[in-house]
Amino acid sequence: MKMRVRLVTTLGLLGALLIGGAAQAGGDVVEIEMVNNRFQPDELEVSVGTTVRWVNVERRSNHDIYFPDEEIASGRLFPEESWERTFDEEGTYEYYCQPHHNRGMIGVIRVVATDEDN
Repeated sequence: MKMRVRLVTTLGLLGALLIGGAAQAGGDVVEIEMVNNRFQPDELEVSVGTTVRWVNVERRSNHDIYFPDEEIASGRLFPEESWERTFDEEGTYEYYCQPHHNRGMIGVIRVVATDEDN
């Protein structure tokens, strides 16, 4: 599974380079790695209906995903564990890791409508 996770992240980082800083996706599931007390990528743009999966690829550390505006939290994720959320509404969703917020472990998901949604 680790090879698949790294491949998805590599493609996401390539997309980030191509569109100037934010990875873009329109598929069913997009993965974000939690590694070195960071979300990678830390900014992501997805289409309405996309599921985002956060995967802890650390060797020892645990993390969580917390959306303060909605008070939604994943609970602690230990190495090789993951958590998913499907984004059904347009908007900007800021989140962070509660234990590592003070270290800058923050991220944002921008959910946009596709031409099909209009």
